[in-house]
Amino acid sequence: MKFDIIIIGGGMVGGALAYALSKGPWQIALIDATEEKTEDARLIALNDGSCCLLKNIELWPTLAPFATPIKQIHVSHRGRFGITRIDAQELGLDALGHVVPASYINNAIFSALRNTGNVKIICPATLTALSQDDEIATLTINTATGEQTYTADVVIGADGSHSTVRELLGISTQKTDYRQSALVTITELARDHKNIAYERFQENGAIAMLPLTDARVATIWSATNSYITHLMQLDNTEFLQQLQQQFGYRLGRMLHVGKRATYPLQMQQAQQQKKQNVLLIGNAAHTLHPIAAQGLNIALYEVAVLTEYLQTQSSLKSCLQNLPLDFLQQNFSRRLSHGLTELFSKDLLPLNIARQVGMIGFDQCIPIKKKFASHAMGKAGRVPRLFIKNTE
Repeated sequence: MKFDIIIIGGGMVGGALAYALSKGPWQIALIDATEEKTEDARLIALNDGSCCLLKNIELWPTLAPFATPIKQIHVSHRGRFGITRIDAQELGLDALGHVVPASYINNAIFSALRNTGNVKIICPATLTALSQDDEIATLTINTATGEQTYTADVVIGADGSHSTVRELLGISTQKTDYRQSALVTITELARDHKNIAYERFQENGAIAMLPLTDARVATIWSATNSYITHLMQLDNTEFLQQLQQQFGYRLGRMLHVGKRATYPLQMQQAQQQKKQNVLLIGNAAHTLHPIAAQGLNIALYEVAVLTEYLQTQSSLKSCLQNLPLDFLQQNFSRRLSHGLTELFSKDLLPLNIARQVGMIGFDQCIPIKKKFASHAMGKAGRVPRLFIKNTE
């Protein structure tokens, strides 16, 4: 069977791309290994550009009831002086971004996809072989009804950190193992969070508190694997006591915590992002430490840029071979994620002093804040149309 575009991977990235491209004239296949989206405990901080994308492809009305705006970001280092604040009002913005549970994003995307006429969802299905020539890619897919062969002008690998597409293409990766994990849960508060997102660095990691609806916050605690294992073994009362002690009382008293989940942390970069008619995006191309909350935002930036690029092509045949990779890349965000991890993980006196002075200086300099915020929100350099607020 022939398609114009085949997307491998039906997570948030592959699903968002399929829905964005469904507005065009192409026949699209979305292939995923799971029949139903499993429960996803992640809590996603979407920057302003990502929110614009979801608004422009008309998914935001479904997400809005579950989205909590971030009005201010507050960064501190436990046991050290100096803080940094980035305030939306100070920068002339309504919000710096929004926090949305991943499960709602998944549901919104796939509810919308089921109503499109030009996207065929094939699942459960796994990719077992991939070959290509200068003009077309041929895929062998193992489905519930047996082995199928599909062809496409363009193939997008959005199948995550353990990408089958990347493996079949023989593309190697460069990895940095932080020997850390992230613990994710929801914490209920005694008072309102005032739409402030907190990043509090520790000696062996960081605690992020992101505002949610109803006086709740998304808690993302990253630390060494052994310490996260210890935290997971505590009962809820013991864990809440540890969290309150380590984070402090900037959010007031913490009342309850929900179910806890963990995710291993590493940085991974594919040595090649495209090969003839195949392009890798999202975690298939680059997996980041979540410390700067940029992973999904970079992937959605790629969705926006790629959608815009394909819409300008008179023919899809071989079009990826003319796609300049700097067209896709947000290198600042990748450097930010890795740099913050390195910066706050070293306990050296000269570095501690420089870090604290730097945080104070940054907090006082609005022009630098504006430049930093524009990068973090996906609004620096080349900005794709889908990342810009539609004022029509």
